[in-house]
Amino acid sequence: MSISEEQAKEVSSLKIPGYRIQRMIGQGGMAKVYLAIQESLERKIALKIMTPPLDIDHSLCERFLKEGKIVAQLSHPSIITVYDVGCFGNHYYMAMEYLGGANLKQRIQQQAPVVCPLKIIRQVASALGYAHAHGFVHRDVKPANILFKEDGTAVLTDFGIAKPLTAHTQLTAVGFCVGTPEYMSPEQATGKKLDGRSDLYSLGVVFYEMLTGQKPFIGDDAIATILMHAQSPIPSLPSQFAIYQPLVEHLLAKDPHDRFEDAEALIAFIDHLSGPSEKELPQKTGTSRWSPTQVMPGGTRVLVEPSSEKKSSTYRARRWAMGIGLLALVFLGIYLFLSPSLIGPQSNEPLKQVEVFPKKSQDQERVEHLLNVAEVHAAVGRLTEPPGSNAYEAYKMVLEIDPDNEQAQKGLRKIENLKSQKHE
Repeated sequence: MSISEEQAKEVSSLKIPGYRIQRMIGQGGMAKVYLAIQESLERKIALKIMTPPLDIDHSLCERFLKEGKIVAQLSHPSIITVYDVGCFGNHYYMAMEYLGGANLKQRIQQQAPVVCPLKIIRQVASALGYAHAHGFVHRDVKPANILFKEDGTAVLTDFGIAKPLTAHTQLTAVGFCVGTPEYMSPEQATGKKLDGRSDLYSLGVVFYEMLTGQKPFIGDDAIATILMHAQSPIPSLPSQFAIYQPLVEHLLAKDPHDRFEDAEALIAFIDHLSGPSEKELPQKTGTSRWSPTQVMPGGTRVLVEPSSEKKSSTYRARRWAMGIGLLALVFLGIYLFLSPSLIGPQSNEPLKQVEVFPKKSQDQERVEHLLNVAEVHAAVGRLTEPPGSNAYEAYKMVLEIDPDNEQAQKGLRKIENLKSQKHE
């Protein structure tokens, strides 16, 4: 039997009252999405169906139903509309707005850079801001979860792992983290408490991929990718997209406090960057000191300040001057630290006041690296296995270097407690 015949047989066997199922149009995780007709209104809808095995954790079924209830609370032009959610027999289903075009993942595969990238992230940021304001963080923002209406409006979908902002989001205690490693924020990957800034980080990864066709961080496996998100420097965009580098830097900052405070701040930055005269963005009243000067590959118009060459060179000169000044301070501090005789014994100032930016020892750097590795292992459930690559052994290595390290001691105690609970 061919694949198409198997799918046809599967479709014919599915019976959900009120819906005529026509064909499968998508699949992910434990759910499949079908094109169906809602019989009461004779309209096309996307019917998401999860048919779990009998031995599945019941909480996953509850999570599926919760997704529908979450999205049903959110009425926004860039958030998918849910019409119905329920359970029939062993089938959990969700009836949603049908959007038949290619999703953003497919658009990136077809053509990068994607046309109108600022418009897309602005619309998705607006959707995220609305969800955050209503108490939800999405936790799985990625190109496959961004669809498009016929008029080109970007639409965010798949709130299956969304979480109330007031809920406890740290999942390392059960050795489990959710999301897609290539798009996870550092705090999400290590199971820390999340807020809306985690979604903005994921949106930054999406934006980088829209421009370059590549993800900013790709390791040999999920663990390596997560570590790159936590430790590797933010890559530079190709020169033709240099105008967007500050935006990427703000979105992909390792520390949430260094990112945009919220989606509203991101949108304001985008409007300032692109200017109100750009056709792809909503019009605003008033004048602007920004005007179009360049067309990017793919037809995307980029707007910069008038006399951009002069102003950008001044900006670069200022940055260079600041950078050189900071370097001078660093070298001065190191030089004075290594040459205490220059201060003289008659100085009343303690030596420690001239120790500018003290250099970390190799042991300190090793400890920090091992702690990051341990947190990542714990977040993805590698508490004691496999041998040589797990959280327990990483914490033990930390204590060999620093026997009094509180974070490693706490991590080991947590793992021991989980092991004892498992055996009870």
